[in-house]
Amino acid sequence: MLVPKVARSFSSVSSTNEALIAALNGPASPPHGAVYLTAAQPGGRGQAGNRWHSSPGANLTLSLLLRPDRLSVDRLPALTQWAALAIRRAVHTCVPVQTVSVKWPNDVYVGDRKIAGVLIQNGLRGEAVQWSVVGIGLNVNEQHFPTALQQRATSLRQLTGKPQALRQVMATLFRALTVGYERIEREQWQTLRQEYHRHLYLQGVEATFTSVATGEPFHGVIQDTDAHGRLRILTEREELRTYDLREVEYLGRR
Repeated sequence: MLVPKVARSFSSVSSTNEALIAALNGPASPPHGAVYLTAAQPGGRGQAGNRWHSSPGANLTLSLLLRPDRLSVDRLPALTQWAALAIRRAVHTCVPVQTVSVKWPNDVYVGDRKIAGVLIQNGLRGEAVQWSVVGIGLNVNEQHFPTALQQRATSLRQLTGKPQALRQVMATLFRALTVGYERIEREQWQTLRQEYHRHLYLQGVEATFTSVATGEPFHGVIQDTDAHGRLRILTEREELRTYDLREVEYLGRR
């Protein structure tokens, strides 16, 4: 069973993921469910090395340690789906009248604006996952996004019009992580994947993308993800293309 619990809290640390991974090699390695939490994270980053903006003390920036019992490397996409769905559930609990979705692979959106992101790093032993560190950034009370992000990001405070209690939001997030992790423990891979598809951002909507390899923009409709967690897009030429991480970029709705 997963029971997230804050094991260490920082006023500022470059990266909670880095701090937690370093602790794994220390004399007192943290247990399954340990959480490293920080008020400020100047070195925070997201998928593909993107920087994560967060005003000190305004948001939830944390890392959670998992020590899966029987998780093979080929099931790593399920961890990404579980984390993104748990955050989506927590956000939806806080703003139930909003449309909350998961942008492949692991960002959480409210409408067309990002509210949270995930960065997962894994330690492997052969074909088994020895540990996973799940870094989570959730915009709670952020009000001052950089100019480049003002039309692309949002926070719970902006959505509700009032300050949010960080501890209460964190408790909501921890409950969602616990409930969702039961599907990992029970190996309910198909159920997890189906729920992920139900909440997939832009699924069934005509949108514009760019192929990272060629720089070619193209129009298409997101279908779903395959068993390896790769995104499948049906292009306007009726070609079903499959993309792995960092192989395609979203340009927006068509």
